[in-house]
Amino acid sequence: MLKLIRRNVSKFYSIPVFVFIFLFLNFSGCPGSVKKYPISGTAWKLEMLNGKSVTLKSGNYITLNFEGSGDKLNGTAVCNKYSGNFVRKEDSLTFLDIGATKMMCDDNINESEYFSALGKVDRYKISEGKLRLISRDSVVAIFIQ
Repeated sequence: MLKLIRRNVSKFYSIPVFVFIFLFLNFSGCPGSVKKYPISGTAWKLEMLNGKSVTLKSGNYITLNFEGSGDKLNGTAVCNKYSGNFVRKEDSLTFLDIGATKMMCDDNINESEYFSALGKVDRYKISEGKLRLISRDSVVAIFIQ
């Protein structure tokens, strides 16, 4: 009889311990479970443009880099380097004064389509390691890290 009581008592105490651990992990979150992806200081690579997957014949990526200390940006388009300025406030984003080198590119993507999309951007969103550039509530470009 004493063994039966001890067994039931140990089961009784183990339930609250498991409940406490479950609640603690659920409400406090695990350290590092939410990763922040800053817009600046991240080398963004173009994954989709105007709803189409982007793969260059060269195997390189179209890139976008926001300089961490200010309002400057730079990157590589299909084959040309570019730079310019941006204005960001909360989730709004505008690109300004983008200039590029003028090398002739031989690829399956037209650079002017990329630069045109950047010119239309009015907002951005970062989630799950992806940067989404938005124009009038439509995603025009998706970048990955």
